[in-house]
Amino acid sequence: MEGFADRLIERAIAAQSRIIVGLDPAVEYFPAHLQAQLRQNPTEAQLEETIVAFNRVVIEATAAVAVAYKPQAAFYEQYGLSGMQALQRTLALLRDQGQLVIMDAKRNDVAHTARAYALAWLAPRHALFDAPNPWHVDALTLNGYLGSDGIQPFLTVNPEAGLFVLTKTSNPSSGELQDLPLWVDGVGRGGTVAEKMAEWVHQWGQSSVGGQGFANVGMVVGATYPETARRLRRIAPHALFLMPGIGAQGGSLDAIVAGAGPRGVGAYAASSRGLLYPFRPEELADAEWSEQAAARIRAAAQALRGLVQEKLRS
Repeated sequence: MEGFADRLIERAIAAQSRIIVGLDPAVEYFPAHLQAQLRQNPTEAQLEETIVAFNRVVIEATAAVAVAYKPQAAFYEQYGLSGMQALQRTLALLRDQGQLVIMDAKRNDVAHTARAYALAWLAPRHALFDAPNPWHVDALTLNGYLGSDGIQPFLTVNPEAGLFVLTKTSNPSSGELQDLPLWVDGVGRGGTVAEKMAEWVHQWGQSSVGGQGFANVGMVVGATYPETARRLRRIAPHALFLMPGIGAQGGSLDAIVAGAGPRGVGAYAASSRGLLYPFRPEELADAEWSEQAAARIRAAAQALRGLVQEKLRS
């Protein structure tokens, strides 16, 4: 089986796209028609159906431009069992359509717990039964700040899976830790914490570099920090960059270019709110909501793809 990095890049080249579509359900932003249905029937079953219905519209509207989809686990966990059932159904829908899935769960812990997380999300088969794992995804986001013994289980449970290690995150306070200088012999010449993490990511991925020249172990690098992206690319030339922050967080297309590398295939713009909700809920209040939402979401995704591709060519 091909490694994740090769599969992602091949899809990106075929689609002429570098867009990762976030699937982060927030019911308060859903079309008013869906919200009204939920108010009329405020049950767990209706909530599950509401989330799945909206996700299905997003997937169908963006399938031509999405290199992969990135559900954020927290947006399903917040809705309890119905949210998690909606997530499992969404994963099944993506799997049936042959889409790549990056689960944004930012998992990690001590080694034996990390292995349990890895089995949960990355093992193709169930941990106990002779059956497919219904939670299996193609890639997973990780917190690497427990060190190598927290990463190793994810590398061994499924060596073909993709891992994106938090390196320089897009949030405003990320610099409180990630930009701190490392001191060597009392002198601040060891780079920053984020740069050290990039060195580790580079090491962790060396054995998985595929035919496209990139490793299955990549990193999360906020599109809000172009100059940092440029430095991290020099440190980890074989790491794929998952770059959130485009859209609602004000990320820069320059950061995508800085992280893309010489062939332009190393960095991927992850957008959630900017693609999911290009409308006000009250604008979609009738039974035709799905067609109207799909048209706006499709237009937003195509526009973002066009902007990124144009920037990469310039």
